[in-house]
Amino acid sequence: MMNGRRWVAKLAFNYPIATTYVIIFSLIEVLLFILPLSITADVIEAVLNGAVISDIRGKLFFLLGLAVFQALLFFTISFLNEVVAHRITTDMTQELFESLQYRSLTYHDGKDVGEIMARATGDTRTVNIALSPAVRIVLEVFVLWIVIFILTGMVHWILLIWSIVIFVVFVLATIRYSLKLVPYTVDLRENFGELSEITNTCFTGVREIKSFVSQPWAKRRYVKKVEKYRNIELATGKKGAWFYPILVVTFFAGTIIVSSIYFLYQGLFNVSFGDVIRLASLISLLTNMSEELGWSMEYLIRGNTSADRIYAIIDESDPGIHSDGEVHFNGKNATIEFKNVSFRYNDDLPWALKNIKIRVNHNQTVAIVGSPGSGKSTITKLIQRLYYPTKGDILIDGKPIQSYSNKSLRSHIATVEQDIFLFNTTVKENIRFGKPDASEEEVIDAAKLAQAHDYILALPLGYENLIGEGGVRLSGGQAQRLSIARALLVNPSVLIMDDGASALDAHTEIEIQAAISEILKTHTTIITTHRLSIISKADVVIILEKGEIVGLGSHEYLVRTNHFYRRLFERHYQLPPMEGKSEAPLIISPEESE
Repeated sequence: MMNGRRWVAKLAFNYPIATTYVIIFSLIEVLLFILPLSITADVIEAVLNGAVISDIRGKLFFLLGLAVFQALLFFTISFLNEVVAHRITTDMTQELFESLQYRSLTYHDGKDVGEIMARATGDTRTVNIALSPAVRIVLEVFVLWIVIFILTGMVHWILLIWSIVIFVVFVLATIRYSLKLVPYTVDLRENFGELSEITNTCFTGVREIKSFVSQPWAKRRYVKKVEKYRNIELATGKKGAWFYPILVVTFFAGTIIVSSIYFLYQGLFNVSFGDVIRLASLISLLTNMSEELGWSMEYLIRGNTSADRIYAIIDESDPGIHSDGEVHFNGKNATIEFKNVSFRYNDDLPWALKNIKIRVNHNQTVAIVGSPGSGKSTITKLIQRLYYPTKGDILIDGKPIQSYSNKSLRSHIATVEQDIFLFNTTVKENIRFGKPDASEEEVIDAAKLAQAHDYILALPLGYENLIGEGGVRLSGGQAQRLSIARALLVNPSVLIMDDGASALDAHTEIEIQAAISEILKTHTTIITTHRLSIISKADVVIILEKGEIVGLGSHEYLVRTNHFYRRLFERHYQLPPMEGKSEAPLIISPEESE
């Protein structure tokens, strides 16, 4: 079963040459430590025995050449290790991004943006440090132990057995230490995700915070989470500082050095002064690297935890996923039919729609009205196949909506949302978001239809003007007109305006209606709105109440027969008298309304 560690290993071997080079030459680098130590010991022993400079000149030059070679080797290993680590974490981030892009809205509805951002940034950075240099340090320490086995075995078998015993104790102590550190690292990464979520929320809602003078509330909330994160970080640091396996290595170093010196002065086992120097130098090197091992083990554990957290998102099941269809939708007949459709966003939530039966004919304009929460926006989302019906079927051009490919279906559907999202790029790029290859003339024509051209030209850089994050440099009406232009540029078969004129003034709304009136005649149009001026021009009006259809027909018909419909306007308009009242709301088909 794949986990974070195996996933990282798999990504590493996407770069087999560099990865293999780092592993093999890291081992060789450690083994090369023996050679200069051994030669240095020989030189010192020769000098003590009365050797002159000519006797050791060759060895000294060899040591210099070896030092240059080791420096070059260390540079290439470190460089490639960094390159591989950055490529792996880049691949991780890209795979995470691609995975999230193709998840359903049902999945995204239950996720925190800050938590995902924490995994995409903080966790990948932790994995990067674990890969370079933490993994290499751990690997080199354990190879160094093997070298010590060889050297102590060459001196005497008693020292070899003692080295093996200490190594086993060292490994067990390191494992025990690591297991104690794991819960701290898990808590640390989870709290970092929560901190990122609060940060994201506070900066996204900075205007609301300022409007309600709620900076103290935001500060308290942030400081509380920061203090919790700090305490966990401190606890992790304290646990990491107490890397007690280093005590085992220090004890081992003392016993080996003392034993070898004792053997030398007692003349036992033919131990030479050079042997003592070799052992002492190698043990000192092991002690120094073991100090780095504590830091490296901590980051290996953190990196493993972070890799698991990132891979958990990629491997997570999507409750709203459905296989993509294979039928290509050409948009020539955009007839939409709901057959007994019921839907709810979650099993724990009430039904958003109940037993909906409607038919929208090709090139027909349908207005959907109803109180807030009645299900208007839900219908538009189902038509876009952002969600699938819980019960019933949705047909487009007589075929189930599931049978079409997402790309072909959505390329013929454009939406103007009430809550507009604009990208932090130029006006031009925002308009042609759905049609990146649109010409300059097409962009301008769409802007003119949406009554946006004049105000765009008034901007400092016109169509090249940046609009800021979410379009903050535009008014609500300007942003909405930009959204309408973006939808019109696509020239969709189905145009959905989900309260898409809510931010427009009456004059602009009339101008846009006049400009696109001919376009609406050649598009299947779904409009959710409460504006009578728009509703009255629709071919069919659908009235929703608590997810159910409580009226369906033309505006003239409903205003005389349906009390739900009349209730929406009677406070603001002079309505004709009711022609008949019934206990049950009257529902008719589009064909009957014609």
